[in-house]
Amino acid sequence: MLELKPMLSALWRNKISAMLIAMQLALTLAIISNIVVIVQDRIDKIARPTGIAAEEIIAINVMAIPQDYDMISAASSDLKLLRELPHIKDASVTHQVPLSQSGSAGVFYTQPNQEIGGVVSNRYNTDPHFINTLGLNLIAGRNFTDAEMQHFDPNEIRKMSVAIITQQFAEKLYPNQDAIGKPLYDGNNHPIEIIGVVERHLGAWVGWSNAGNVTFFPVVRNTQDINYLVRTEPGKLNEVLKVLEEKLSERDPQRVIKTKVLTEYVARSYARDNLMVKVLSIVATMLSFIVALGIVGLTIFWINQRAKQIGVRRALGATRTNISRYFLLENGIIASLGISVGSAAALIANQYMVRDYSQPTLTLAPLAICALLVLLVSLGAALTPALRAANISPATATRSV
Repeated sequence: MLELKPMLSALWRNKISAMLIAMQLALTLAIISNIVVIVQDRIDKIARPTGIAAEEIIAINVMAIPQDYDMISAASSDLKLLRELPHIKDASVTHQVPLSQSGSAGVFYTQPNQEIGGVVSNRYNTDPHFINTLGLNLIAGRNFTDAEMQHFDPNEIRKMSVAIITQQFAEKLYPNQDAIGKPLYDGNNHPIEIIGVVERHLGAWVGWSNAGNVTFFPVVRNTQDINYLVRTEPGKLNEVLKVLEEKLSERDPQRVIKTKVLTEYVARSYARDNLMVKVLSIVATMLSFIVALGIVGLTIFWINQRAKQIGVRRALGATRTNISRYFLLENGIIASLGISVGSAAALIANQYMVRDYSQPTLTLAPLAICALLVLLVSLGAALTPALRAANISPATATRSV
């Protein structure tokens, strides 16, 4: 405690440089703490379960060359062929590939002719094999039957009679209720019965605010192109992938066939999030390194300025520990000031980011962890110069006195 008064006096004499370091620490803390919550939010987003067995699934796009091609009949024959191939668990037809960033959505209601209070959902047209093919978990109700399947032309309008939805969507439509057997409306007075609920399916757009709201209908449209999803046995995906295009082309050469594993769609969907995590992590590391360099430089400068005083203190009986502790405590005071200002700045900046850019909220726990890390970086940067000051010889320091 006896060192505190001369320490504060020395800091006051060098207040400009001390304030610059404190402000640098404050800015670093404000930026890093907000980076941490953004990075954690992106990591949590990437780690979300998709609800499907993406590592076992191959997506096949089939585009017909003739304009009058009968895609419905072709799909039936293709699926029969695919399900008979070795190492294939099941195959399904769909007009939208999961996690592909491409699809359609609509607003659904719980009352006929309702115009407000609807819930937005991703829409999928598929068949009774989609649950087994995707590896979905049917937690309530039942699957589609073959009798419920509808086949019609692209411009033909037919009313759906049944649907399967995700648990998330069911909870938004009918909170605290059992959705099975309840109606679903897509803007008219025709009820669509909810016959099943699957546990999870993120849908087409992982970055969408309504990701996880998904509705499935038993429909196949007679379009020029269509998609198949094929689920393979574990470890057999690459082996199956090699023969799919060949087998489908042999059955009917009047199509252009493209295959892609579903994990490629997943990687592409999260590419921006992964890039953001990497870039922000590099920014945080560089900021910490720069502020550490500033502290090292300033501490060395102050030690060189005070070499005589250090020598005198050593001659009067101060130990190496006393000298090192002095500079570490001095640095701790500057760091504490910077952390106090930086904590307030971090919370204020985060409020604007939450309001204007829908970023995650910065809570006290990550802020406290970041503040501790900034303090440790500051003390760690000052440690080597402080040990250097402790090694100044009393005789060497006092020769010029």
